[in-house]
Amino acid sequence: MRQGWVLVCDDEPEIRAFLEEMLGSRGYQVDSFESGPALLKMLQEERDAQPDLVLLDVKMPGMDGMEVLRQVRAAWPRLPVVMMSAFATVRGAVAAMKQGAHDYLIKPFFADELFNLVEKIVERNRLETENRSLKAEIRRRFDPDQVVFASPGFRQAFELARKVAPSDASVLIMGESGVGKELIASTIHYSSRRSDNRFLTINCAALTDTLLESQLFGHVKGAFTGAVANHRGLVEEADGGTLFLDEIGDISAALQAKLLRVLQEKEFIPVGATKVRKADVRFVAATNKDLEAEVRLGHFREDLFYRLNVVTIQVPPLRERREDIPLLAQFFARKYSPRGEQKITSEAMTLLNSYHWPGNVRELENVIEMATILADGGPIGAEHLPVKVSEAPPVDFALPREQMSLDDVERLYIEQVYRQTGYHKLKTSDILGISRKTLDRKLKQYRIGKGS
Repeated sequence: MRQGWVLVCDDEPEIRAFLEEMLGSRGYQVDSFESGPALLKMLQEERDAQPDLVLLDVKMPGMDGMEVLRQVRAAWPRLPVVMMSAFATVRGAVAAMKQGAHDYLIKPFFADELFNLVEKIVERNRLETENRSLKAEIRRRFDPDQVVFASPGFRQAFELARKVAPSDASVLIMGESGVGKELIASTIHYSSRRSDNRFLTINCAALTDTLLESQLFGHVKGAFTGAVANHRGLVEEADGGTLFLDEIGDISAALQAKLLRVLQEKEFIPVGATKVRKADVRFVAATNKDLEAEVRLGHFREDLFYRLNVVTIQVPPLRERREDIPLLAQFFARKYSPRGEQKITSEAMTLLNSYHWPGNVRELENVIEMATILADGGPIGAEHLPVKVSEAPPVDFALPREQMSLDDVERLYIEQVYRQTGYHKLKTSDILGISRKTLDRKLKQYRIGKGS
């Protein structure tokens, strides 16, 4: 198995032969060049190539190693370069490091010294490459432009998240459990300048007070029974990135005070430590509680509330954005289908549209996941839905929270009744108390169709 790809640039044939033999014996692929221009030409012609390391001699006729280093760092800034010289001086080593060299080898060097240095740099370079690939994959999997919705209510929340993303303002996301608060938090992070750094989440309601403090701020060895080693907390791990605090309304008064210090001063103290540490973290918090009421009752600090509540985003429940149900249902069907595509019958979609979804999007996802299993690759029908959905009574008409025109209210009500009757026009017109002809005109006027 190839251990890595090393490029050697040295004008002395003996040195090139020595390095090729020594590194080749350890499984490295080695390509050598007698001059800087030859090395640069190869890198230029094979720009898609990804060598792990360059070993570069300082003293060479024509273009010397320092000039080659400058050009390599300018064109390929992530490619590690180690300088080699038999005429090493402190000044020369410092100059090379300032130009961006990773290290400096003094000729003659021992084989073990060479192996240890090459192995360390190649492994580090591979880890950094894998890290960049993983980050790119995460960004590909979560693309804010691919978020699924059609309702005005969710659009308002989503657009506000995109609008506040470029700032470093703290954001408080309000909404019932399962409505997609973490999705909004992810949108904020991946639309911000912090998107290349970490996005970490923690559910504050799922942990005890002591464990939550340790998870957030870390601890030092011996801080408590079982603390056998130092532990970095999420605040420190998220330095430069975003930390999403779900169910923020459930944290204790003592933790509220410590969290306030991080928000105000960007500093914290791990459990059991005495020295203050700094962290540049953007906080996005979420809750299904009325925090203003909690403040009035004395359960939540007012100063922390205002620190978190620089921007508030309200995510409406699924029952108030029924336009999203067909899109989400189809999205989850594609996600969980063994073949990546599974249809939902109109009867099943009618039932999904009519159910009140107390668990919101999370409940819808669970229902569709179960249905794809029961349907065994075929279309998802009413018989594949749980009883609570297939036998649920029609939901009451509920107005969305935003202000609407009379025409919009009429459109929503006609659409809901039409959907609940299974798109039966005669039944719909009877319930609405209008003629079939008037119903047809309204359906055309509001562009309401099956599955709309």
